[in-house]
Amino acid sequence: MKSALFPSLRPVFMIAASTLALTAQDKPATPEKLQPVVIKGTAIGGEVTPVTPTLVLSAKALEGLPQSNVGDLLADLPGVASSYFGPNAGRPIVRGLDGDRLKITQNGVSSLDASSSSPDHAVSVDPLAIREAQILRGPAALLYSNSILGGVINLVDARIPDQRLAQRQSVIGRMGSVDGLRSAGVLAEGSVGSFSYHFDGFDKSTENLLTPVGRIADTAADNRGAGFGVSYLTSNGYVGLSYSGLNSTYGVAEEDVSIGLRQRRWDLAGKAAVAGSLVRSLSYRVGVADYAHTEFEAGAPESTFTNQGWDGRLDVELVKMGAVEGVVGLQASRFDFGVVGDHAFLPDTRNAALATFGSFVHTLAPDQRLRYGFRIERAEVDAPAASAGFTPASFAFAWVKDLNPSWTSTVNLTRTERAPNYQELFADGPHVATNVYEVGDRNLGKEQGFGLEWELAKVRGPLSGSFSVYYNRFSSFIALQRNGYGPGAYGQGQQEQLARYDFASVPADFFGSEVKVNYQFVDTPASKLGVEWYGDFVRASQRDTSEALPRISPGRIGAALHGLASGWSWRLDATYHLAQNHTAPDETRTAGYTLVGATLGHDFKFAGADARFSVRVINLLDQEARNASSFIKDALPLPGRGIEASLRLNF
Repeated sequence: MKSALFPSLRPVFMIAASTLALTAQDKPATPEKLQPVVIKGTAIGGEVTPVTPTLVLSAKALEGLPQSNVGDLLADLPGVASSYFGPNAGRPIVRGLDGDRLKITQNGVSSLDASSSSPDHAVSVDPLAIREAQILRGPAALLYSNSILGGVINLVDARIPDQRLAQRQSVIGRMGSVDGLRSAGVLAEGSVGSFSYHFDGFDKSTENLLTPVGRIADTAADNRGAGFGVSYLTSNGYVGLSYSGLNSTYGVAEEDVSIGLRQRRWDLAGKAAVAGSLVRSLSYRVGVADYAHTEFEAGAPESTFTNQGWDGRLDVELVKMGAVEGVVGLQASRFDFGVVGDHAFLPDTRNAALATFGSFVHTLAPDQRLRYGFRIERAEVDAPAASAGFTPASFAFAWVKDLNPSWTSTVNLTRTERAPNYQELFADGPHVATNVYEVGDRNLGKEQGFGLEWELAKVRGPLSGSFSVYYNRFSSFIALQRNGYGPGAYGQGQQEQLARYDFASVPADFFGSEVKVNYQFVDTPASKLGVEWYGDFVRASQRDTSEALPRISPGRIGAALHGLASGWSWRLDATYHLAQNHTAPDETRTAGYTLVGATLGHDFKFAGADARFSVRVINLLDQEARNASSFIKDALPLPGRGIEASLRLNF
């Protein structure tokens, strides 16, 4: 294997050292909020900046969502589905795009796990550790990825403080009936002199999942993790370091099969204001991780997947020049991925990438803004018998027009390129989780796509919401294509010959729509009453054959009634998921179903602490429901009727 693109972390840590020197030039800060590079908000209406997320889910919003896996955590958002490989493993799917087409970052850098290589591999960020979820699309997403037609999901754990923190301690407990959930978490943070610190930890266990057709064996889990971070703060910026660990053992709804996951991770981050005519601030982050998971059958280890590497970035916030403001930067990564054991369908690979990026906002008029961005990357993948290199370049433009103080129209144009990953290039063997024999193509070129989207949004007044339509056209979409049968026999008793699927470039079209509307009948600080309507739809097909692409969520429509009064909050919702009859060859159809749920929360004082109690009912009608995006939908329905209660105490 030839040497990788980046031999060491030295350049990244040199940047960190230089920034630390800038940070330390001033006296300790007074208690004031330091502004991070990533700005919370909405890309629709209101303030639009070069790094504005399309959507931000706060810690309080996340508390009311499913906590089983990252895919389920976000699956109720318009345009988002989950790959759902049982309650313990699931990645988000956005507008029908998943895998490397949907970048999942942890605090702006890679999660450095193996979740994109197989649907039964969990994301190495447990929902209980997430303090904020950001979804980015358009030019801002190019800060993190070349492939942005699906967007970028950034999970924030807040383990490195970027501001002085008030002293607080929290205890969180959860119990659930549908999976026997028992979880407890603690959080402590504060400031001492010029330092701020953060600590969090959790322990979670579940039993076999209860569904309308009974309990499903081998779906239990046992997860625990913790993280600690400390930052040095001045009026000029901050520098911080954190360490975190995650251990998870979980079943994947296959008899006598379980996965044991372990990750240890270091993160370094900082920001410093710069006195100059061009640069306003420098910020950086580096993540270094050691990841491994072992797949067990009947208690014996079968295969072990490892991922060891780092990902670092430098963001340069530019001084506003005339009507233009922006952020430019560099991102570099290197990781070694390996598989050993009976199910090693992938070779050991060394992966490295170096990217430059930028995102800008140009104010054309008081009511018009042009957002644009670019990302150019050099990616190299080295395997024992072959290597490949690519230079993908992506660009995005968004014209934002305020029609009046309440209504905003946005037109997005996106041209993306993605380098094929190690699996698409070098896979060769039986992939047990998907029950196929996968074969990569080392001669694959870049995946290329073009996207067009129009969005209309209203952000003020009792009526608010957004409506969007989009069309994504791929001239070369890397997909698995059926090609007879793989060599030999695999499976239980060696009696099953697996279908062979080859990675190949095909032309493909994705089109769809999303809508969310909220009307507030009552909206005061003490009392609220509103109704919400929402829905989404996506269709994906190969353009040359008109065949459907596999595992596409069919669409859904729903409504919810929600309110707040006297410290009590409540929500009643019902969502109809359409049947999926537009299926790929060898894919079964999925029947439609309706899910009804309810949530009740109460804020109160308890033993001198601020307390919040909430209870959530899922699948109230106990409907047999199957996720069209799941590889194992025919074997595993979604959870049945259940109740989950949580209590949080803030001291």
